[in-house]
Amino acid sequence: FTVILFDIDHFKKINDTHGHDIGDKVLIQLSALVKNLLRGDDLLARWGGEEFVILSSATELNDAYELANRLRKEIARFPFPFVKTLTCSFGVTRYETGDSKEEIVKKADKALYISKSDGRNRVSALSA
Repeated sequence: FTVILFDIDHFKKINDTHGHDIGDKVLIQLSALVKNLLRGDDLLARWGGEEFVILSSATELNDAYELANRLRKEIARFPFPFVKTLTCSFGVTRYETGDSKEEIVKKADKALYISKSDGRNRVSALSA
C-alpha cells in the first residue's frame, strides 16, 4: 500500500483572514471533495490541523504519485466559497516490508516537506 500525506497551503492565512468558522467549512469541503475522488478501497482521514492522510491500495509509488497529482489539480480547480482558490502540497511514499508505522509516516512527512520547500502546490515522492 501507499501513503499520501497532504495539507492545505497557507491555511493559517485563511483562518486569520476569514475566521475559524470559514476555515472549518474549507476543511469539510476539502475532505468531501477528496473523498469523492478516491477509489472505494482508499481511506481518507484528517491527520491533524490542516493535514490529511490517505492510505491507498495502490501498491506502486508511481500510481500513488499520479493519484496525488490528480487530487492536487482537482483541488486547485475547485471553486471553494469564500476563499475562491485553494492549493495543497502532497508527500507520497510506499510501504516497504518491515517499515514501522513511524517510519512510513516519517517518509511521507519528509516528502511533504520537500513539496512545501519547493514552492507548495506540488507532489513529492520518496521510496526509501
